[in-house]
Amino acid sequence: MFRVKSSFKTQLEIKTSLSMVRDFFGDLDNFTEMLGGVESIRPESGGVVRWTIATDTPVGRVRLSLPVRETSPHTNVIEWSPAMGERQNLLRYSIKLEEREGTTMVTVSQQVELRRKRAWDLHPGVGLMGEARLSSALQRRINEAIEDFLERVKEKLEGSQVKS
Repeated sequence: MFRVKSSFKTQLEIKTSLSMVRDFFGDLDNFTEMLGGVESIRPESGGVVRWTIATDTPVGRVRLSLPVRETSPHTNVIEWSPAMGERQNLLRYSIKLEEREGTTMVTVSQQVELRRKRAWDLHPGVGLMGEARLSSALQRRINEAIEDFLERVKEKLEGSQVKS
């Protein structure tokens, strides 16, 4: 089994209300508009939401479809996990929110795992790179995209407080 993995975790403080932050992260259109590589997020039947992500890799452009479902019963946690039965393109992310004296602490965690029988099932050039090298490249690209996204989110949400 050929596996490519990546994970990301960080915490940031946003100087605005918890409800404003929850509303922002609850609106999936914000991800397609502000998170690099996310082409679309579309609801499907059975509570499944399909994320389509494209990125350039050292072996060429890779486009993935990641079906997820919302899994958190908690009001201040937004969590998406792989859809039931998904075995190849696994995406899990959570956003935990905690209000602290007019600010909101946001903990973001994301894991991606791509599974294939053989490397070339993912992309014809992948076999030349190997799991470790491709995982490292994926990790770097995901980290950069999420860090940029979170900076933009913070600026947008804190900026909207100033205008109020």
